[in-house]
Order: sequence, then C-alpha cells, then structure tokens
Amino acid sequence: MNAIRGVSSVFRFEWKRSFSVPRMVWWFLLTSFPPALFGMIRLLIDRPSAGSSGADAMEFTIPIGVTILCPGVVCIMGVFLWATPAITSELQGQSWVYLAVRPHGAISVLLGKYLVAVTWTLPAGLIASALSVLILAPEDPGRLVWVQWRLVLLSCLSYAAVFTLIGVVFTRRTLAVGICYVIFVEVFLSMIPAVVNTFTIQFRLRSLLVRWMGWNEPGFSDMPMAQPFQAYFGNESDWWHLGMLLGTTAALLVAATLILGRRQFTTSAETDA
Repeated sequence: MNAIRGVSSVFRFEWKRSFSVPRMVWWFLLTSFPPALFGMIRLLIDRPSAGSSGADAMEFTIPIGVTILCPGVVCIMGVFLWATPAITSELQGQSWVYLAVRPHGAISVLLGKYLVAVTWTLPAGLIASALSVLILAPEDPGRLVWVQWRLVLLSCLSYAAVFTLIGVVFTRRTLAVGICYVIFVEVFLSMIPAVVNTFTIQFRLRSLLVRWMGWNEPGFSDMPMAQPFQAYFGNESDWWHLGMLLGTTAALLVAATLILGRRQFTTSAETDA
C-alpha cells in the first residue's frame, strides 16, 4: 500500500512539472507535426477519384502513413524524453541517495515516471492521429480513428516500458543507447521479413493495424496491395499480438524493477570524489 501511495505521489509531482513552458512547447510540436505534414500533402496532391487504382492505393497508404507518424514517431519521441532519463536525472541531480533509503522509494520513482511518460504522450498521440485522419480521410474517419487510438495507447505503454528498462540498465549515455535501440531494432530489424522482426514492437503494432483494418480478410485477397501485407504479417490473430505486446510490456517493467532493486548506483558526486 505504501508503494502505491509512493507511485501516486511521484506521479502527481512529476505531472505538475510537465506543465512547464519548454515541455508544453515540445508537446505542442509533437501534436501538431503529423497534422501539419499531412495537411501540406493534402494541399499539394489531389485526391484520386473513387474507384480508380489510386483510390485503392490510398485506402492502404493513409492508415500506414498515420501509423508511422502517430503511434510511431509521436509516441516514441514523447515517451523517450520522459522514460529514458528517469533514473539518470535523479543520479545527476544527487537526489538518488534520498530516494534509495526510503521504503519503495526507487520503485515509486521508476513507476511514477513511467506513468507520467505514458499519460503525457498519450493525449499528443490521440489528438495527432485524430486530426491526421480527419485531414486525409474526412468522409469516413470513425473506424480509422478508433484503430489509431488503440495503437497509440499500446505504443505509449510498450515503448515507455522499453525506455524505462534502458534507463535502468544504462545510466551513462542513456539517450544515445535509446536512439540506437530505435534505429537498429524498431526501424532496421522490424523491416526484415524474418523471425527476428517478431521481437520488435513495431511488428506487433503493424500486425494489429492489418487485422483491425480487415486487410487479412478474404475480401481483400484480390487486391494487389493486400498480398504483401498478408504474407508479411503472418497468420496469428489480433488477440495473439495484443497478448504478446502487453505481456512484453509487463515483463519489461518487472525486469526494470528487479534490476533497480538489486543494483547499486553511483551518483555524480561520488564519481567526482
């Protein structure tokens, strides 16, 4: 019970700090980037007429484009800047020793900052995805918005857990390690059509996109654009991908808390001495 109160206290404290001017400016930039980009594209490119091959291609490219920028770029960058330096900031601020001696103090800080990373980024992803869909597909936005909102939520939960673990394991060059992870694992490995890409979060999110959009249904099998998706994302159900994603998130958080409870950290003041 004390641990839960500690997490809520850290969450409230960090949440109030998130309303500073620099962080709100960054939140606004994250939120407005995808709609602004898609708005420029909509102004420069005419929408193809219904029934044409271009319209069939747009039926696939719009959800993919929104997924790349909103559950992808916006959510990754948002939780990255909050969750990755969660422990490093305490070590550099020389407040770690006071947290470590309090009952459940370290775990409360870790989980509290994890929740702040998720809840701070989640509205940005939800707003950005909704505006992007309304710009690109104003005729029938309901289904696509609902799909994107679920992907945004899962993306925030999963990536925040990944960066939290990275912040616990790597207390030096933490941001650099996080950037390398995103580039090598979530961009490079996730695009390889092999077993290795199933270990990435991007693979699970893209697989859920395919199933929630109905691209794996028999009605889409005759469309040329559907064949690569069906071959690339396997035959597992959406519940399987959802369970794997949530299970991985829980496992990462458990690993981060266990490592944090056993590891001895050195503050910057002790290093200088």
